[in-house]
Amino acid sequence: MMFHYRWKCAWGHADPQGIAYYPRLVNAMHRAGEEFMDEAGVAYWDIPDDYDVHLPLVAVDFEFERPVMVGDTIEIAVEPDLGTKSLGFDFTATHEDGSVAYTGHEQHVCVSAADNQSRELPGDLRDILDEGNS
Repeated sequence: MMFHYRWKCAWGHADPQGIAYYPRLVNAMHRAGEEFMDEAGVAYWDIPDDYDVHLPLVAVDFEFERPVMVGDTIEIAVEPDLGTKSLGFDFTATHEDGSVAYTGHEQHVCVSAADNQSRELPGDLRDILDEGNS
């Protein structure tokens, strides 16, 4: 089962032409990933204490298909991509008519909270995220 997050483009999210300003769409995409994690039972802020790791963001990419306008509500589908030492999120944002607004990807790496060195995703964290994706 894929996770879905709904986001509405407010007046303050848009440029003078009423088109959503791209940093707001990146923020909405990132928020969708946070909501996926929270729904799975893993809040980002608890990860260092609970798992002794951090998941810093190392890459973001997205591609526009159709503009998002003031007043539009988009649904952002989140699909995690678990690597050995990384966590990626693939996103597809769609308009209410089902047309794709944009697609995107975030890549996080797993590093030790003690020394910021790369390490494998903890098994119990991986299990929770795998379960949250099913």
